Amino acid sequence: MTGVVRWDGFSADPRRAEVAGVRASDGDRETAVEALREAFADGRLDRAEFDRRSHAALAAALLGEFAPLLQDLEAPVPATLSVHDEAVRRYRREAREARNGFLTVGTITTGIWGATSIYGGDPYFFWPVFPMLAVGAGWFMKVANRGELIERHERKIARRLERRRRKDESEDPEG
Repeated sequence: MTGVVRWDGFSADPRRAEVAGVRASDGDRETAVEALREAFADGRLDRAEFDRRSHAALAAALLGEFAPLLQDLEAPVPATLSVHDEAVRRYRREAREARNGFLTVGTITTGIWGATSIYGGDPYFFWPVFPMLAVGAGWFMKVANRGELIERHERKIARRLERRRRKDESEDPEG
C-alpha cells in the first residue's frame, strides 16, 4: 500500500540490530528496489534520489544497509483504505507508467527522426509511428481493460492479505 515499506518482504527485518550484519539476498535487494519504485511513483522521491537509493540498494551487501534507504519512506496509511481503493491506485500507477512510456518513446523517436531529416535536408518518412503504435497499443490495452486489471489487483491484494492473516495467526502463541 502507499507509504508502507513491506519490511516482512525481506528475509529478516533490516531494522533489527541483531540481523543488520546478515548478508542480503537478491530477493532482499529486489524488495528494497520495489519499495523505492513505489515511492518514486507516488512522488515521494525525485528521479535523482530514486537513482541514488536504487543503486545503493542493489549494491547492499548486508541487511542493515536497507534501513537508512527506506525508513523515511514510511507514512501512515489510512485504516479505511479498502482493497478496491488500493487496486485502483495500482491500476492508475500502471496506466500512468504506460502513458509515460508512450510519451518517452514518441519524444525520443520523433527527435531522432527530426534530427536526421534536418541533417538530410528533406523530411523522411515518419517512421516513429511504428514504435509509437507498438507502445501505444500497450497503453490502450491498459485503458481498455481497466475493470479487468483492477479486479486482478483486487484478487492479488486479497490473497496477500489472507496470507498475512494466516501468518499472523500461526505466529500468535495464544491463537
